[in-house]
Amino acid sequence: MDLPILWDQVLRAMRRRINPQDFEVWLEPALPIQLENGVLTLEVNNKYYRDWIIENQLVPLNEEIRQILGFSVTIEFVYRDDHTTQDAPLPVQAVAAASRGVGVNAYQNFDNFVVGECNKFAHAAARAVADRPALSYNPLYIYGSSGLGKTHLLHAIANEMLARDPEAKVVYVPCEEFLNELVNGMRHSRMDEIRAKYRKHATALIIDDIQILSGKERTQEEFFHTFNALQNSGRQIVLSSDVVPRDIQKLEPRLRTRFEGGLLADMQAPDKETLLAILGKKADGLRMHVPNDLADAIAHQVSGNIRELEGLLNRLAALHSFYNEPITLEFARKRLPNLFAPAPSQVTVAAIIEAVARFHNLRSADLTGDRRTRTLTRPRHIAMFLSRKHTNLSFPELGREFGNRDHSTIQHGVGKVEEELSDNPDLSYKIRLIEQSLNLRMGT
Repeated sequence: MDLPILWDQVLRAMRRRINPQDFEVWLEPALPIQLENGVLTLEVNNKYYRDWIIENQLVPLNEEIRQILGFSVTIEFVYRDDHTTQDAPLPVQAVAAASRGVGVNAYQNFDNFVVGECNKFAHAAARAVADRPALSYNPLYIYGSSGLGKTHLLHAIANEMLARDPEAKVVYVPCEEFLNELVNGMRHSRMDEIRAKYRKHATALIIDDIQILSGKERTQEEFFHTFNALQNSGRQIVLSSDVVPRDIQKLEPRLRTRFEGGLLADMQAPDKETLLAILGKKADGLRMHVPNDLADAIAHQVSGNIRELEGLLNRLAALHSFYNEPITLEFARKRLPNLFAPAPSQVTVAAIIEAVARFHNLRSADLTGDRRTRTLTRPRHIAMFLSRKHTNLSFPELGREFGNRDHSTIQHGVGKVEEELSDNPDLSYKIRLIEQSLNLRMGT
């Protein structure tokens, strides 16, 4: 296929998958240079663009290319006006099951992972597993809200295993991709090949977002046998999830007990000090200088979400490169006014709902809607509590703000949070982070 035609088809498909601003800023400027021997070379403006594509659109980009061509490719990057890579060419998608590091991101390792009180237990467990695979904790199950660095830690484990053992073959796969691979394998009679990839060739299997198995009976059956095959032969399994195993709905009991049979390690949202350290590390990697007032503003904006912090830094780096203006708080307010506008003098219920939803990687509509799940109930109660605490609205008025709920429902939600605050430091900490993002203070 002619390369411009291929890339045009890829872009048209990707335009439907990501939001228009991200597409226009990051992906549309990329140009295909050549496709030879299964390697697609893309030209991008600089390393910020390369890193954003790798971090955010790796899987869907490769899915679309594979859909069009019928086979996977390796992607390498060159920078605009310099058709040699400034770093070593980065293969971002393994093409053979026998590859030593399938799906592993070489840039996420222990050296650039910032350790704080929020993640030091998970980090210690990850190091132990990487140092002594299948001898320390098997499986290792890392859980916590989205955007706290779980994926970084998974790749760090993989990279350490690969560095320590020249015979290691580590497979990292997002659970959604694993699910799609199984579905396609069943459809095209390729299950023997897929089972060999995960059960025979892999010395370690790392699966991200395992909660996606919820309700997928056929996939759970297949994964159960894969899990047993690996564990019984002394190979390491590492899983991540946004919840503990018992909170994954419609998960087979035999899988739940196996997940709980290893070590459960939680990751919390970072405190401000750790978040600023992470920001500094990320900024150094992007060769950015972020002044203290802007760093504080970013820390307030992202509410402890590391993935959101990375995205914000990448956007600032791209805007700096485009406009060639110094990176300051004034620059951020000018170029990203919706994010860095001065806080309103009086907080609204809508602003509180949005802040709570963003902290938990949800939509505001999730908190005001009718769905009742464990993943929604706690954030909804927190939003009710903060709305009662920081506005002058009555319970009936708050009920209308939360999707026309009865006032007794609001009272119940507020009461649940108040009951737990005194003896639940994690809940207190989460509320403090959300209040910081709204420029509010505890006790006000």
